[in-house]
Amino acid sequence: MISVKKSLVCAALASVLALGSSSVLAKTYTLRVATYAGADHPVSKSVEYFKENIERESNGQIKVQHFPNNQLGPEAVVIDQVKRGTVQMAITGSQIRKDEPNIGLSDAPYLISSWEQARAVYDDEGKAILTGNYEQKTGVKIMAYFVNGFREISANKPISSIKDLSKLKLRIPDNEIHVHLFEALGSNNVMMPLSEVYNALETHMIDGQENPYSTILASGFYEVQSDILESRHMFAISPVLVNGKFYNKLTPELQELLTQWVAKTEEYNWKISEEDDEASKKTLQEKGLKVHELTPEMKAAIDDKMEAFYKWYETIIPDAPKWVEHCKAREVKAQ
Repeated sequence: MISVKKSLVCAALASVLALGSSSVLAKTYTLRVATYAGADHPVSKSVEYFKENIERESNGQIKVQHFPNNQLGPEAVVIDQVKRGTVQMAITGSQIRKDEPNIGLSDAPYLISSWEQARAVYDDEGKAILTGNYEQKTGVKIMAYFVNGFREISANKPISSIKDLSKLKLRIPDNEIHVHLFEALGSNNVMMPLSEVYNALETHMIDGQENPYSTILASGFYEVQSDILESRHMFAISPVLVNGKFYNKLTPELQELLTQWVAKTEEYNWKISEEDDEASKKTLQEKGLKVHELTPEMKAAIDDKMEAFYKWYETIIPDAPKWVEHCKAREVKAQ
């Protein structure tokens, strides 16, 4: 009888020790996440939402370190860091099109006119067209598309006509699609990283820049700008990149959890981004910025210039006609 009791006690102890050792030995993974956005931007808020939930749901096996506001370097540097695995996740812009031209489809100007249409455009079919063969070419997964919103032009003077753009030194990102668009529109363009824009505006090295309302607010550009032209020239997205080797090292359970919470965070990001677009515009106006809408004459002048732009656009991205058709079909559905 005593030996039976001893056996039961030993078995119970062994179970407790096994449970204890498994929790001690459970491998943890550090997920370094780099973003371009300031702390109050919807992208940064979304990363914090993701961090809170993935850490809780993984029981601490995945630890997230968030580096907002280009802390780890400009976009091109961060993209390279994700490829090399020194950064495991990043939310970037469309500069990744240097590895997959189809990503540049997201920069097609004047194709998306509403948030409702944008949601329809970025369905599974749209994401597949956009993603192309990026993972095969780079070893980096695009797990979602966060949103940056409609890009507007801010300046230190009013823009009353398209011809006024010729009087501006305008900062644009290092992206040939932006370059050709604003060359077509007639502005004097200066390419520089987002992290350098505030100082350049403050010192009058440049007169203006173009970004969504949320970025203009979160980056403090309202302190050094007076006017905004609500041009809505592009609907900007932010691909969520994850290093493939890091992902493959995770257990199947953690892979599923990561995929699940990236998807949930994508939904959360779109929701708060749409809300923030109008809220940021209102806040900027309250801070003294004057918002000007496109006049019918300005819209007509832009339309005249887009025909030549799209002829060039189709030479650098063969799937451009397919994307244009996809966007126009979603415009009909959104109405």
